[in-house]
Amino acid sequence: MRGQARWFMPVVILMLVFILPGCSYTEQSASGEMPEMIRVKLMMPDQAKVNEEVALQIKLTQGEKPVNDADHVQFQIWNEQNEPAAPAAEQGMMNADELEARGAVKASAVGDGVYEVRHTFQEPGVYVVQAHVTSGAMHTMPRAKVTVE
Repeated sequence: MRGQARWFMPVVILMLVFILPGCSYTEQSASGEMPEMIRVKLMMPDQAKVNEEVALQIKLTQGEKPVNDADHVQFQIWNEQNEPAAPAAEQGMMNADELEARGAVKASAVGDGVYEVRHTFQEPGVYVVQAHVTSGAMHTMPRAKVTVE
């Protein structure tokens, strides 16, 4: 019995390793199609005035359809002379709470796949506006610059 147990357990473990992921893969690929990537179109002015509120928007689509149920949409804004330090490689991608702790602002859905933050720049300069968008398993972080005078 002791000799049988030595070979039986590794066989059971190997079967589980190959069978369980196979079930998952079959369910995900039953349609034969990969989901289309999300697309983010930044919609914001190239220039703004100090102490004047501006709308910073993105339009989120998947294929031709607007995405109105993204998991997280946040905007991070900084003067290009003061770019925040990137997270350490071992930390990996920051989650929504960590981004918020670093100053990111949660966007509001305004309809038709558009998400918005209203922002007032306090000082002149060139600012970087980076959107952080998570929808399902997809994540994208497009950037644009705004010159404030």
